[in-house]
Amino acid sequence: MALTPSFSVTQTFASPSVITLTDTSTGTDLTITSRRVRLVKSDGTFLVPTGTTTNYITWSYSFLFKDIDVLDRDYALDIVVEWLAGTTVVYTVSTLYAFTLNSELFYYNLTQYIASNQIQIRNTNYYNYKMIYRVCIDETNNAVDFGADINSAQNALNRAYFLEQNQNIFF
Repeated sequence: MALTPSFSVTQTFASPSVITLTDTSTGTDLTITSRRVRLVKSDGTFLVPTGTTTNYITWSYSFLFKDIDVLDRDYALDIVVEWLAGTTVVYTVSTLYAFTLNSELFYYNLTQYIASNQIQIRNTNYYNYKMIYRVCIDETNNAVDFGADINSAQNALNRAYFLEQNQNIFF
């Protein structure tokens, strides 16, 4: 029986810096001994956990899932998983994914802020920038879901990140 390689990706509220990959492959290939994960950013560089000296993350074939603590902010990433027999890549699956949980959490914090600071309800600039921030998140998801466009997705995330990093000016 042949292996049909596939994987899923999740991120949780409890640890937004961690992405979890789960091997959802079907079938078997007894030659497979390990997996590698490459997290490719929009500029073609690789995102790896601190201390990693390669452009990939190893993923033991004996574990169905792999937690990777790597997100210092939100990214649009091309996630490439390779299944290896020894050192030979046998299967490769690539998926474009938008990690927006940090942005969503910041957006929710803006909502909580307005609930406890009622004076802001009349602050047009606050709402305008909050709306721009929301649009950036939506643009990211649309770029990935509808266009498979990593550059547009990352550009939208960069705009959101700029607003977040300068919240004292915008919010």
